[in-house]
Amino acid sequence: MKVTTFSDAELIEVAQGLPAAGRLLVELGQLIRNPSTDTRDVTAVLRRDPALVSRLIRIANGSVYARAEPAASLEEAVACIGFKEVHRLVGALAAAQQSEVKLSCYATDPALYRHNALFVALIMEQLAELAGEEPRSAYTIGLLRSIGKMILDRLATRFVGITEFDPTQGEALHVWEEACWGTTNTQVAEKILAHWRMPPETTLAIRHHCLPAKRHNPMIHLLHLAAGAADHRSYGLPGEEGYWKFEPESFTKAGVDPKRFQGAAEAADRAFHRLIKATG
Repeated sequence: MKVTTFSDAELIEVAQGLPAAGRLLVELGQLIRNPSTDTRDVTAVLRRDPALVSRLIRIANGSVYARAEPAASLEEAVACIGFKEVHRLVGALAAAQQSEVKLSCYATDPALYRHNALFVALIMEQLAELAGEEPRSAYTIGLLRSIGKMILDRLATRFVGITEFDPTQGEALHVWEEACWGTTNTQVAEKILAHWRMPPETTLAIRHHCLPAKRHNPMIHLLHLAAGAADHRSYGLPGEEGYWKFEPESFTKAGVDPKRFQGAAEAADRAFHRLIKATG
């Protein structure tokens, strides 16, 4: 098979054509980490995507949040829901936007992609709090960990002769990707999120979370455990199931006790169903 390679400029070009909510999620998470951030700062970021604003107002007025008085503006919706919940909702809506098109090269249907992204994000948020890491960053990398697949899938339509991944053949996903493109979806995600100015420790977590051996960054192991939890709850993505191993070393390096990990998975599942209901 001839390897088809892509330049960083091509990767960035395709990323710029993705739905805006993913990029806004990165910015919003960084804003919320700053204690001086106020409602005006948050709404200024959100207003860059008018469709997102409309959906947030509708969600704030929906049955999940059960407001006595309907929110008439974005400011009222943010005040009602709170910064952290707005961040979660933007992530849930980003996952829904990103999954509007099937990832044909990856044999992944839209609903599965959405469910995986959202569940991994939510359990990352839970695990980060247990491990003393930053929850907003953890949620964001969980939500966007597969963004490299979206970019490679879109680029693949520009070329002929690229075969689709067949999960029944038993080939490791990263081996197939390197044979097709000379890179992997996690390497692409690292480049794009670095371009979006995410901190290096978080982009490295995405790059190495599938194969975390000999790595010591806690976020790498948290993401490895989170993606494995999604797979165990039937939200796993094709070709990834062979990566996830709940080794004692992973828990130690992540800074999470296995028993508390189970509690985090249950809490994430409850939040998952609430957000799916809220976002439709």
